Amino acid sequence: MIPATPRVAPGTGFVASVGPSGFLHLATSGVHEMEWTGLDGTSRRLSGTQAHDPVEYYGAASDVVALPPRAGARDVLLRNMVTDETTTVTVPAGQTYNRTIGTTVVTRGGIRSDSTWTEFHLLTAGNGTTVDRPVTGLPEGTFISFALRAGAHGFLSVATVPGESAGQYFWIDVDTAQATLLPLGTVYGNSAVTAHHLVTPQAGGVRIYEQGRFDTPVREVSVRLADSKVIGVVGQALIVARHDASLGSKVYDGAHYKIVAVPFDGSAERTLLARAAADHVAIRPDGGVQLLGGRDAQDYGYQAVTAGADGMPYATLAVRIPPVPMKLQRLTVDQGTVRTLEYGDRVTSAYERPLTGAAPGYGERVRTGGMPSPHDSCGVDQLCPELYATGDGRTVYRGSTPTDNGSRPSVLVVGKDGSFPGTPLDTGLQDSYGDGNQAWIVGVSGNLLLVDGTPVDGGPRELRVVDIDSGKVLHREPYRPGAIWGTTVWSAGTGNTVRAEDARTGTSLTSFAVDTGCTSTADLQAVGRWVYWRCTSDAAPYTRAGVYDLRSRRSVPLPSTGEAFLGDGRVAVRGERGLSLYDLETGTAVQRWSTDAAGLVTLDPRNGDLAYSTSDQTVHVLRTGRPEAALVSPYRNVTSRVETDATPVPWSAEWWLSEPAASWQVEIRHRATGRVVATRTGGAAEHSIATTWDGRDPNGGQLPNGSYTWTLTARPTDGAGAVVPVQSGTVRLTGGTAVWRDHAGGSSLPDGVGDLLTVDSAGVLAFQQGDGAGKFAGTVPGGGWSARVRAVPIGDLDGDRCNDVLVRSSTGSLRLYKPGCGAALKPTTPYTTVGASGFNQFDVLTSPGDVNRDGRPDLVARASSTGKVYLYLGTGTGRLAAPVKLYDNWKAYKKVVGVGDLNGDGIGDLLAQDTSGNLYRYIGKGNGTFSARVKLFAGWGGTYDAVVGTGDITGDGKADLVARDTGGNLYRQNGTGTGTFGARVKIGAGWQKYKGLF
Repeated sequence: MIPATPRVAPGTGFVASVGPSGFLHLATSGVHEMEWTGLDGTSRRLSGTQAHDPVEYYGAASDVVALPPRAGARDVLLRNMVTDETTTVTVPAGQTYNRTIGTTVVTRGGIRSDSTWTEFHLLTAGNGTTVDRPVTGLPEGTFISFALRAGAHGFLSVATVPGESAGQYFWIDVDTAQATLLPLGTVYGNSAVTAHHLVTPQAGGVRIYEQGRFDTPVREVSVRLADSKVIGVVGQALIVARHDASLGSKVYDGAHYKIVAVPFDGSAERTLLARAAADHVAIRPDGGVQLLGGRDAQDYGYQAVTAGADGMPYATLAVRIPPVPMKLQRLTVDQGTVRTLEYGDRVTSAYERPLTGAAPGYGERVRTGGMPSPHDSCGVDQLCPELYATGDGRTVYRGSTPTDNGSRPSVLVVGKDGSFPGTPLDTGLQDSYGDGNQAWIVGVSGNLLLVDGTPVDGGPRELRVVDIDSGKVLHREPYRPGAIWGTTVWSAGTGNTVRAEDARTGTSLTSFAVDTGCTSTADLQAVGRWVYWRCTSDAAPYTRAGVYDLRSRRSVPLPSTGEAFLGDGRVAVRGERGLSLYDLETGTAVQRWSTDAAGLVTLDPRNGDLAYSTSDQTVHVLRTGRPEAALVSPYRNVTSRVETDATPVPWSAEWWLSEPAASWQVEIRHRATGRVVATRTGGAAEHSIATTWDGRDPNGGQLPNGSYTWTLTARPTDGAGAVVPVQSGTVRLTGGTAVWRDHAGGSSLPDGVGDLLTVDSAGVLAFQQGDGAGKFAGTVPGGGWSARVRAVPIGDLDGDRCNDVLVRSSTGSLRLYKPGCGAALKPTTPYTTVGASGFNQFDVLTSPGDVNRDGRPDLVARASSTGKVYLYLGTGTGRLAAPVKLYDNWKAYKKVVGVGDLNGDGIGDLLAQDTSGNLYRYIGKGNGTFSARVKLFAGWGGTYDAVVGTGDITGDGKADLVARDTGGNLYRQNGTGTGTFGARVKIGAGWQKYKGLF
């Protein structure tokens, strides 16, 4: 509980007549009537009276209080507040009451047709009648402009004299009823009238005249009067009110002055009152003054400034005014700091204080500026701003900024550790007072402000997101109820739908439906994975509310549709029965706390602090904390590809968080090998985590095309757990190094998935594109070939990161065709001749991949006549080395198939099928030879007329096997990565149309 801070100048005060035995002032009890307080401290209230200008309206320098005539009456009742005796003075017809000095009533008379007055009259009671003494000495034709301040025996007036262009000052002596024209320079508009003197500021000081003797000043005093005003003369000193900017801007009747005494002997000035109001000062019959002021709230009240025995003035508290608390007008709590706007002492100021763990639970209250004008109450042209905490220490609000013609509404930003009123932010929206074109703040999160209004350059009402830092408009959409959290803009869709977009890119992120009975959404708030909604319905209940949980993908209904304040896993709702706090984590709104005494309410969505005020201006803070919940990413925007070719496209990812993270890591692995190829790390993240990857290794080197996995882990800021996995997924790399058997992908570029090469009867060689799910989808055809062509997809032999194809013609020549990545294989495709002739001797031409670890694919060939098996090693020049014999006689095998790496050691392997249907595996040793055979299956593939090692077509990084039977059915056997295969799966039919599968 944070107790209210008392105002230094409590409430309102007004000092009027001061006599020898007491004084008249505004009641200290808060009742707006005047009361007389005697020297003994007793007070008597005068019914029907109220504060009234001039100060001498009820009397001056006397124990007599005048009760002026009420409307339609003519009698002035003069009451001696010591003896309680009363006399009556009747104001004659044609005259109007002005003030009373002592027992003399001053009136104006001689009204002209232009409603100006030409006469002063001095009325006194005598023998049961009213004695009327007209004031003489005013030139003929003079009319009265103003009656100014009064002393104990007269008052100052301004009158317009015929022939004079400026108003003339007159002294009206109430004893002689004589008006005296004051010499030029004797008096100005800022002259002060005391009980016995007239004090006129001059350049460098003041001149002091004795009332009635205005020809020569009795004293001249040098004194600095910049930003000051003269109060009067008391004893042997001049009394001056100096404006103190630390007490606030100058406001009429505001206590923003320091009262000082400037001794006539030239000694240093002394402070009499640290704070005072200097616009209403009453004279005392002893030559002193009486005014409102004090050191602090406990010492504030009606102060008598009188001369002591040494002739120096002293201030004495005559009547203390009880402290009045500052009026709380706005309240926020943000990351452990309570911020308030408070009205008091005729200004609206901003304050902040930290919440602490040690008693009393809060730190020192610090003023952080104030508003340009006081906000005692709110009106059409005087905004009481709502404060919006950004979450990063800043505050945004809609307030007022000064203009040449007054002020205009504006959105202002108060920086972290900054002061109010802050800096205006141009939103590009129209804004004015009460004419229908107001701009309204919908919400703010970090540096992003969501506002609603009509564009300055025309067009319909809209929602727009403005970057507080740059002033740029990042997002706009037609107006609808909305909310913002982090970079996510939530807005109501049609019917009962709510949708989310990225404020920076407009990318659609997610959507959901609220209550099925809702016809339109009226209010939205968002915090982390929670979205508060309130809607209308055509059926009872006609208003409904709930909080949608993006993790469970369902709404938690709320029992009340009152004003809501959403937090992380909690919501406070103010309804007919007061303010209640509900927990949401269980999927049901569980009431945790309630009160029926809440005034202002605020909830920090980031840490769960709930603050509210009560009628005594106390701030109560309920430190609820955040509910324990796992850090999750309820929605994300993650691309599925990364391209590293001539026009690279990076992988980009952003995950929105359910709660802040202290640190995070994204790990990217090659799916086939499990090898970590890239790591991204970061520190604190408030709303989301974003990163990119260029598809290269940490040294900038190329990586193989294909499938990679990413895993995001993070450590919650609240320390409620260790590093936890948040999300994972896959990304496909293209434009990298060529992957075995991968020629084309869905975007035409190789995608890391193995492909099958076919030739049909029309001589069309086509790459059948592996879809990554174990089938083939899409073709890249190239016509113009012989149907008897023999093709061998060998891999990237020339090092251009695109796989090549060996083609044997019917004449026995062997050419290396080098289609570009993803391009069709045509006779016109660039090639080099590997062998001009002689390759017709081989009934087997197949590539197992790289068998000697030099990074180049190799070729295995079997001579049909002898059964000898040869190895042609790929070279760095894009050609084949001289053959090396591997085996003497493999005639027993009816099929020999290069299948790539079967066991994950990075070395190419072979399969061989004998005439009995036994299938054997030959594992490459990495030196250009193979290990002894291992039998995989017996009775295998008796009906197969084609068997192809297609590389990985399932996306798991393991080499697979494809076979066609004589009926045209196509089968797949998944590689296990351990040198074996799973059971066959039929993946197609009608493949007999192809003359060859390679």
